[in-house]
Parts: sequence; C-alpha cells; structure tokens
Amino acid sequence: MLKFLFLIPFLVISQAGLAENDTLFTPSVRPGLDVSGLARHLLEPEVVTGEVSLDVEWRKSHFVTIEGGLLQVDMEQETHRYQASGYFLRVGADFNMLERNPENPHDVVLASIRYGYSKAEHEAPFIVISDPYWGDYETAVPKENFQAHWLEAGIGLKTEIWHNIFLGWSLRGKIMLTSTDDPEMDPYFIGGFGKSGSNTRLSLLYSIMYRIPIR
Repeated sequence: MLKFLFLIPFLVISQAGLAENDTLFTPSVRPGLDVSGLARHLLEPEVVTGEVSLDVEWRKSHFVTIEGGLLQVDMEQETHRYQASGYFLRVGADFNMLERNPENPHDVVLASIRYGYSKAEHEAPFIVISDPYWGDYETAVPKENFQAHWLEAGIGLKTEIWHNIFLGWSLRGKIMLTSTDDPEMDPYFIGGFGKSGSNTRLSLLYSIMYRIPIR
C-alpha cells in the first residue's frame, strides 16, 4: 500500500496533460449511498453503520471526495454487554485511470487516497467474571471516548447504469496512524475503519450514486 501511495503523484501528473480541451468532460458532483453496511449488518447484527459520500470532478479525471457516516454497536453475550455509538469521516481524492469513451464518457476506474477520522463513545455496562472458587464477580466499564486516525489507498470502479445513476465498488487498504490508548477496554469496531485488533485492514465498499452536472 505504501508503494501505491508513492504512485499517486505520478498519476496526477500523467492525467494533468489530458485535462485541457476535452469535449467529453463536464464538471459534476456525485452524491452517493454506501450499501455495504447492509451486508455487514446481516453478517454481524450487532454492528449498524450508515455512510454517505460526495465526489466533485472539478477537473478532468480529478475528484475531491468526502465520505462520512454513523456507527452503532450493541453486543450482548452471557458474560458481558458492549455498546458504542459515534461517527466517522474520510476526505481525499480520486484519480481516473480510464481514458474517456464517447459511448460511456462518465465511467471511471479510480485510484484513491483517503485520510480517515473516527470518534465514538463506548462502554461495557455489564461484565461477569466467573471463578469456580470465589463465585461470579460483576463489574462494568463506564462510558469513554475513543478516537482514531488512519490512511487509506485503493482502487475502484464507477459505472453508469441508467441516466446519471451509477453503481460502484472500491477496494481499500487501510493503515492506522494513531488511536486512543485505553488500558481498560479496546473498541470492538472502529467506524469507517473496521474491527479493532490490527493496525491494517482491507475493506470492500459498494455504493449507489447520482451524478449532477454543474454547467
């Protein structure tokens, strides 16, 4: 992934020479809704996430992007209960690597880079520690704030399926930069990043989008 990050400036330079006098290019904004959170909820009912996105193609094949969403976790087991709620943001850029096709001028194959931030409040209101000699012991971890910062790089595709309506996917590699160090309790899930326990993650996102020309 670090090699990919170093390639981003060269992709920008190579695309800059194609940016002028392109009759197939129209500046646009493209709001979107991530649907991969629905699939995650089916596999992990305790995790609920919702995410929206917006990209702006301000210059041919150059996109400014922002993504954000909400996280809710409610996990209950025989020995404990864990709850969390918060939000996450990602900002960055996409660079189209596909030459414009007159038949599908708005389809893109993207190289992406993002900075991510997440903030959540989590707690364990119920914890039972079993001991065959002393018996069960009940305790709890009160509400605490958790923050995380990370970088992402990846590739993706956005294709028009009908009258400015697009479907897309993005494969992202993520590396954690820094996060709250809590000796009592690690978060179960970091909004926008994934499950805790590792400083690297690989995720696949699916989105539906609507393109709005702005001239």
